[in-house]
Amino acid sequence: MIKVKRKLKLKLLIFLLLNVIMGGLFLFSIIKINMIPIKYLILLIVVILLLIISNLYLISKKKVILNIFGYIIFTIFSLLTIVGSYYILKTNNFLDGAFNNAKNTYVSNYYVISLKEGNYNNLNDLSMTTIGYYDSLPHIDMAINDLKDKIPFDSKSYNDISLFINDLDNGVISAFLVEKSFYNFLGELDEFDNEKYSIIYQLDLEIEEEVSEVGTDGDSFNIYIGGTDFTEMYTDFNMIVTINKKTHKILLTSTPRDFYVELDGKGGAKDLLGYAGVWGINTSRKTLENLYDIDIDYYVKINTSSLVGLVDTLGGVEFCADQDFTTTHALVLGTYDDSKGQKLHVPKGCNEYNGIEILTIARERLAFVGGDRQRQKNCQQIMINIFNKLISTELIKNYAEILNAVSDLYTTNIPKELVTSLAKDTINKGIKWTFEQQSVNGSDSRGNVHLSNYIAYVMIPNEDSVRKASYAIKQAMK
Repeated sequence: MIKVKRKLKLKLLIFLLLNVIMGGLFLFSIIKINMIPIKYLILLIVVILLLIISNLYLISKKKVILNIFGYIIFTIFSLLTIVGSYYILKTNNFLDGAFNNAKNTYVSNYYVISLKEGNYNNLNDLSMTTIGYYDSLPHIDMAINDLKDKIPFDSKSYNDISLFINDLDNGVISAFLVEKSFYNFLGELDEFDNEKYSIIYQLDLEIEEEVSEVGTDGDSFNIYIGGTDFTEMYTDFNMIVTINKKTHKILLTSTPRDFYVELDGKGGAKDLLGYAGVWGINTSRKTLENLYDIDIDYYVKINTSSLVGLVDTLGGVEFCADQDFTTTHALVLGTYDDSKGQKLHVPKGCNEYNGIEILTIARERLAFVGGDRQRQKNCQQIMINIFNKLISTELIKNYAEILNAVSDLYTTNIPKELVTSLAKDTINKGIKWTFEQQSVNGSDSRGNVHLSNYIAYVMIPNEDSVRKASYAIKQAMK
């Protein structure tokens, strides 16, 4: 009899210990993630304690049927706490790495290009020759000094695109030092034939940039979202997200990439908004602050290629077209050569699209009468549809893969604490966020682009449109 009682006590002790460990791990993971309001946390603790007590009570009884119920409750409790702890800890690890992950350095690539028919096959062949450069390129002095540490050469400055192309073709200079994104821009010009030149050396500069930590303790704040193109430098997509925690409204303000604006820190020089990204995400952010006369507290820099992976991981995303169109861009990634892929026909109405299809739709502007204006609207829709799918119940199917895809999508200076506090507030009050959208407009024109003497298409901002958008942002923050 004594042995039976001892066995029963030992069994109860073991089950108690297992229950406490699993319940404690589950509660620890929930507390650590800091998203559950206190009232729900207390309720959860009470439920766990009741389950443990009822479990031990049933197991301690002599009746077999009660013991079976006790084991069933224990099994279910164990599975729920183990699975719950896994997903919560996985989420917490994601949040630790997915926010405030902005780097204070980025890489700027420079090419040394020369005529294919010339006598220069590598960098050493250019020793003691003359290498030209365009004087308004970002960090050009740093690039020249870095290159001179490798070989001796004379440098010649240019501020006229046609002149340096002519001098390179006629042997006045042996090579030309050019930044990667500017080289891609040159490839779009009729007078610059990529087939005539070869890249004989690539110079990778590590640029140190101020990591903005503006932040806010208020009930509203602005986030700048910059979506880069294949160069990972130009910002094709520029959106200000205004979030008001009291009104539970999110205002999306899109600005066309071709908006002709004063670039911050460039002495009042005007250029395409998209080109501001060549000097780093903060130049784009501050340029928009100046344009709308607002403070932008945080930023998110989106990686184009990772967008494809995220959409595919989500199993596709819906896009609703208000007209039939065929993209002028091909279904390609990492290249502007549309001959390497097929075009996409998008029928009128709502359909699901995979990652590369969504990216191609987001890139498209020439197929629309409104051009970049329509593209910004399409990007807003895509962004909202991705958000809605991320918070849907389908997320649980491939939760870990989605978290990995999201974490590779961007860099940001948004702190984890801001995200968890928003989530906690949403859960606590049962908040449903509402979206509002606006886009600024302008008139088609031509002007000097890429801080050069080259004249191309620009969009002159409509001051009334900008003023109204600025007013709407400020009202949304009140």
